[in-house]
Amino acid sequence: MSQEQQQFISVPVPSQHVTRVYALLAELAGTTTAPSVGGSAAPLEDGEWPYVEWSPQDLRKLAEDPRESVRVVTDVLDILAKQPGGRVSYTSLVELLDVDRKRLRGVLSAFTRVVHKHYGRRNWPMTWVEAPSDGAEFKSEFYYTVSETIAARWREVRPQG
Repeated sequence: MSQEQQQFISVPVPSQHVTRVYALLAELAGTTTAPSVGGSAAPLEDGEWPYVEWSPQDLRKLAEDPRESVRVVTDVLDILAKQPGGRVSYTSLVELLDVDRKRLRGVLSAFTRVVHKHYGRRNWPMTWVEAPSDGAEFKSEFYYTVSETIAARWREVRPQG
């Protein structure tokens, strides 16, 4: 159907979700709103970075990114992609990656800056939630997960040997 034949319908959207809706519409249309790596990434008029779905091309660029913070995150994505939808605790990531807790925290903080500056978005390719800890050492901790879609895309661009 051409654009001239399409019907448009106005749908009220809560303001905090507008950029996510734009990202979804761009994905459905087969376009992306993210600037290319090295492009001029800037926050929206409200000062917030947009929510942009991670495409296979975005994930390929991420997998090839040489930054130290990104290298650790790609290892995290390798772990999460093996069990899409499953929650992996911060403690488990520290153990599986054999890194210091504080170092991982620093790496993840640096990754947020990389996502903003070089990928032009606010969202990571994975999500996290704080919840009661499974262990006795901490009352709560963060649990990380990836969706089935992101896991499949990640496995496509970074096959495991």
